[in-house]
Amino acid sequence: MITLRHTPRGFLRNSRWLARERGYRHTVDACCDFIVDLLHAYLLDKPDLLSLHCGGVVFPQGLVLFPNTYRSGKSTLAIKLASMGLRIFSDDVIPYSRSERKGIALGILPRLRLPLPEVDDPQLFTFIDHQRGPASNRFLYCNLNRRQLVPIGERASVVGIVLLNRSPTEPPSIRTADKGDALKQVIQRNFTRRTPAPEILDGLFSLIAETPCHTLTYDTPSQAADLLCAMFGEPETDAAPPRSRRYA
Repeated sequence: MITLRHTPRGFLRNSRWLARERGYRHTVDACCDFIVDLLHAYLLDKPDLLSLHCGGVVFPQGLVLFPNTYRSGKSTLAIKLASMGLRIFSDDVIPYSRSERKGIALGILPRLRLPLPEVDDPQLFTFIDHQRGPASNRFLYCNLNRRQLVPIGERASVVGIVLLNRSPTEPPSIRTADKGDALKQVIQRNFTRRTPAPEILDGLFSLIAETPCHTLTYDTPSQAADLLCAMFGEPETDAAPPRSRRYA
């Protein structure tokens, strides 16, 4: 059972996956962590699924995964790609079916950590302004439609795994990644619980072995988006740019 209670002290959350009850002052912060419990519940009776802590965007060639590295700009990059006409599969967690060899979309709106990065990209901030959803002082959700966010239950074959390397000093590039480094990344960021460890390792090893792996070095979302579209295909349509406003 998962509970989220509103009290005079704020919101209190409890579940079988928490050692003790947790409190939150803001509705959005409470919902962010509540979604974590929902993911655990979703995976509870699905032993075939691996839970990959990564983002994913659907390109013309297929689903590209971005393993979750702290402050690598994964969510901002996903929103940038959505603003160009591509569809976000997930910005945080993707269940992966070992039998089908496909990712499964959960239909959860992407969120950005605040404050937003200081980059010179009016088109990106225009899109964020237009799609602005619920926010706290920590997080901002983006309201996306079905042309921008893959709906829950849709499946897609993985055509690439891209390790993100944010660097303001190195030239932008996308190159073949070492399979061992890629495997290490997905192992560290997998949180499947009920599946035996050997089966998890076997599933992740197969995913890495069968999928081209790349390292993307970039400084701005625009640099990264251009390199990714050159490799995995340009979007078929462009997102319409509404008015712009920056957030601090």
